[in-house]
Amino acid sequence: MSELAPAHAGAPSGVRGITAQAVGRAAAVAVLGSWVGYFLFTGMPQFTLEVFPRTLVVHILIGVLALAYVAWLAAARRLPGGTPLDFAVLGLIAAYALATYTSINWRVSLEATLQVGAAIIVFYALTELPALSAAGLARMFMLIGAALSLYALWVVGGDYADYLRLTRAVEGLHASNIFPPSVLRVHDVSDHPNVLAMLLVLVTPFLALTATFARARIERITALVALLLGAMALFLTLSRGGWAGAGVALVFTIAGGWLSVRVEEREREGEMRWTDIIPRVNPTAIAAIGGAIALVVIGTLGFLASTSTRPGWLFRSSLSPRRDAWSTGWHIFTDHILTGAGPNSFALLYDQYSGRFQVYTQHAHNGFLQLADDAGVLGVLALIGLVAAAGFMLWRTWRRGPLEQRLLAVACAGALLGFAVHNIVDAGNTWKAPAIALAVVAAVLARAYIESIPARAVPPLRERLNATGVRRIAVGGVLLVLLVVPFAGWWRIDSAHHDYWLAMDDFTARGEPGNTSAVTDALREMQSAVNADSSMAVYQLQLGQMQATTYVEGGSHDAGLIDNAVVHLQRAIALDPRSDLAHADLARAYDLAGKDDQAAAEAAKTRVIARDHWQPVLMAGEVYEDIGRNADAIDTYGQALSIDATLASSDYWQMTAFRRQNFDQIINHSAIAANACTHGAYLVDAHRASASTSLAALGSDASDCSLLVFSRPHDLVLRVAYAKILMQQGDASGAFEHLDYAVNRQPDFGPARTELGRWYAAKGDVDAARHQWVLGGQLDEAESLLLLGQSYPEGHVPSTVADRLRAVAGAGGAQQQVDLLAILYYRMKYARISPVEPMIAGDWQHAEPRLHTEIRDALLKWQPGSDPIP
Repeated sequence: MSELAPAHAGAPSGVRGITAQAVGRAAAVAVLGSWVGYFLFTGMPQFTLEVFPRTLVVHILIGVLALAYVAWLAAARRLPGGTPLDFAVLGLIAAYALATYTSINWRVSLEATLQVGAAIIVFYALTELPALSAAGLARMFMLIGAALSLYALWVVGGDYADYLRLTRAVEGLHASNIFPPSVLRVHDVSDHPNVLAMLLVLVTPFLALTATFARARIERITALVALLLGAMALFLTLSRGGWAGAGVALVFTIAGGWLSVRVEEREREGEMRWTDIIPRVNPTAIAAIGGAIALVVIGTLGFLASTSTRPGWLFRSSLSPRRDAWSTGWHIFTDHILTGAGPNSFALLYDQYSGRFQVYTQHAHNGFLQLADDAGVLGVLALIGLVAAAGFMLWRTWRRGPLEQRLLAVACAGALLGFAVHNIVDAGNTWKAPAIALAVVAAVLARAYIESIPARAVPPLRERLNATGVRRIAVGGVLLVLLVVPFAGWWRIDSAHHDYWLAMDDFTARGEPGNTSAVTDALREMQSAVNADSSMAVYQLQLGQMQATTYVEGGSHDAGLIDNAVVHLQRAIALDPRSDLAHADLARAYDLAGKDDQAAAEAAKTRVIARDHWQPVLMAGEVYEDIGRNADAIDTYGQALSIDATLASSDYWQMTAFRRQNFDQIINHSAIAANACTHGAYLVDAHRASASTSLAALGSDASDCSLLVFSRPHDLVLRVAYAKILMQQGDASGAFEHLDYAVNRQPDFGPARTELGRWYAAKGDVDAARHQWVLGGQLDEAESLLLLGQSYPEGHVPSTVADRLRAVAGAGGAQQQVDLLAILYYRMKYARISPVEPMIAGDWQHAEPRLHTEIRDALLKWQPGSDPIP
């Protein structure tokens, strides 16, 4: 953003020569841009296939920057800092350190605090390393933002190309099917789509000012193109908070830029009066403008509320989870007012306060509330100190600096304001990319502030031993010492993490031919991880789970293994009392050790804690069944079906005589029996799979379901279930009425597309059926793709159909036995790889819906010799 000025500002003519200094600055920006780009482009290490290597890369990259920074400090014979932000940063560090010390789980909080420390290191390094400038950092940030936008559009373009490829192979392309049924969303770019939106909100003000006020025409055009690309990428994140944040940031930035240019012009002309730069408007005009804005906003909200079409990409059901997260976050804060519950503790406490939306609420969905939960009032005060210091520096830069620094100050203020607006409905606190991006923006702010101060006003590097000098030396010395803290922490943490990673790999490979030492190696490595980091609950949990599984698979002969497993699982629960995985494993371990009463007690706790997590509940049911508590087993199995009704079609219920004989009672103890629509749809699906399934109860289900649909006409799940029942009863026109309503109400509701395809197929219209199944396949409906493939003669299934089905089913679209909550438990709460088997080996591993089995068999038939889905 160098050379920012209005076009008539009188730029010097001629082409500047290329100097060694200019080449050095360009090289420094390129190197640092690549370094920053890694953090902004790549996802969180815990979301990658192998967590430890990516975590280590992050730590090494931070270490390289810190080493370069310290080396420069030594060469320049100076200390870190020197801006008004120093005391605010120290306050933030103190708040996080105290919050970690008093945390409900200091071990979990420590890693989150070290991530904050890493961002602080990045800020100071970018602020003080040589061969950089505020304009150079801003330009670097804009280039990264443009690259992020291009990459995001490339990803979405690839998804669109896949849709076109599938559509062309099935029905050919024409005007009515070139657009998918739902807006495609960015994925696998940065930490998360909402995080990508935060990054684009931060970079938008810099692009907007450059496109408006840059002196060079090529720079304005480039920035404008990048701004348009960023707008498209921001839209495709489908982050409504990001849209609002970008809107606020743009309005503020353009207004602030215009004001800056006008002030600078008046100052050049002579004495400036504020009345000269404030547009003369009368109250009537203000009222008219305000009324117009209110009319547009209210009209838009009214239209969206009343429209009969409510596409899922826009009307996503995320408000209820957010409201629940806000309520939970507020109660966590009020229970831990002074120092908070500890950084990254929200997910550990969520089940205790609510637990209604476990998949969506790993943080408070409000950055300010998240900070209050993490560090309490002290953290909020530290944030206020940062805002005050940054505001002071921005004001000083804007009032005293030249136009370039003024515009940079406006861009920084707009970026931070937009980021704050976005964080009202999202929380950037727990992610790495926003932390690094904020460090870049803060570095631009600090450099612009320093560059706006006349050279004679900059204090010398070797301060005199007066009050100011002593204070400067003390602050710099503390900051220098604190640079070492993250690396000392990571050195201790990474050693145990490495052993955990090796143990996971070895234990997963224990069934491979010739790998006879895998179990021994895994147990030894996991024990080493526990010994090195005994306060990490997930290490204790995993060691106990491995020992108990080894005991089961070894024929239950080594009593020492199960005794040790009980000890480690007890320790895991002491460290993380709300872990349903730990309680389920301990219940099973007690069962294996012959301690029936303790097993029953832990199974009961599992049922209370698990809520929406069917795998631990199923394990609890197996424990009850094994120890002979039949009534509890039936009730627990019913709870598992209430969590996931698709399990009712699993062969799991045929694996023991008890389950076979009591399956009807299990169904009656579940929510399936409590909802006529759900029960009727279950009977229809069971009859489709096996004609011997009785449909005697379908008539009463249909009658009761019609009343439910009448009372809840916008519930599309009920509508589709009722349509299934009507189709089975032969009422094709009645079924079509509900399916047609569903696809018109929400065009991207996948289950409706699947059933509408069945309806057309029953009518003999194969082309129309395939069209619906293509749309369902794009909406990640695995059953649509299965039906689509089955509509072709054997040996003639298009390869694109099989490829799409494998991709959707492998990502969990078939609702197979994918333990998403266990994955979140390991990866979100503890930043560790999640094992293939999150609990002790048992029948629960074979509990998968019949649909998943059918998909696997179909793929092996369509593409012989190919790998089955995971």
